[in-house]
Amino acid sequence: MTLEELMEFNAKPITEEQLEELKNCDLVDNVQDNGNAPMYPNLNWFVITLINGKEVNVFV
Repeated sequence: MTLEELMEFNAKPITEEQLEELKNCDLVDNVQDNGNAPMYPNLNWFVITLINGKEVNVFV
């Protein structure tokens, strides 16, 4: 997966499987669980920090 492909996930709800795939990607530096997502009440908000320093916000 490229950095551009990872950025396409930004601000979108994703599945548990997609989150696991992102966590295992070599271009991902860190994954932080921020708890309940304010805009998606039934989902958790994760901030994924990429190796280039950019962040991707996803909701699982």
